Amino acid sequence: MESIKEKIKIVQSKIDASKTDKNVKLVAVSKKKSWQEISEAYENGISDFGENYLQESLEKISKLKDLKINWHFIGNIQSNKCEEIAKNFDWVHTIDRLKIAKLIDKYCPDDKCIKCLIQINIDNEESKSGIRVEEVENFLNELSDLKKIKICGLMIIPNPNVALSDLQQTFKKIKMLADRLIENYENLTEISMGMSRDFELAIKEGSTIVRLGETIFGARN
Repeated sequence: MESIKEKIKIVQSKIDASKTDKNVKLVAVSKKKSWQEISEAYENGISDFGENYLQESLEKISKLKDLKINWHFIGNIQSNKCEEIAKNFDWVHTIDRLKIAKLIDKYCPDDKCIKCLIQINIDNEESKSGIRVEEVENFLNELSDLKKIKICGLMIIPNPNVALSDLQQTFKKIKMLADRLIENYENLTEISMGMSRDFELAIKEGSTIVRLGETIFGARN
């Protein structure tokens, strides 16, 4: 069985082989993984970690506070969790409501700016968070007055039942949207798309952030 170190080496080589001229940020999805496993990944070059569950993540963040880790919140956000998310995370990938954005902005410490991504429900799934593609521009305008959060890109979680051959069109659609929006919103430089099964394709189609869990840490318990 491959170690975390070996898995990171394999993943990094695949990222390097897939990327074009843009740097690609690797976010290791560490939900359900121990702080010791996160520490091991950090020692092997990973500095960005994604967590879905607030209570679970706070203990890990506390244990690893001496490491220079960028913490990404990548789960659904409830109003009562916004204060802790704002205080403990550097990135939030799942902004899809003005109320949530305002609360994170409100609770963000004065000496901090949180990078945020707008989550798009690209397949219009009833069970999934995110806004529709056609709502993105209006939403950006609604967020424009917030001072402590920086909207810097788009994020999608495609339907896992969509065939890889069809995902290419999905990724192209988001890249085209991002290219169009950046003409008026110069901070929108990030595209977070691509997970364990499709990250190489996502990078080739313009992703700047990939979120990989099992590929690095192995299957979750």
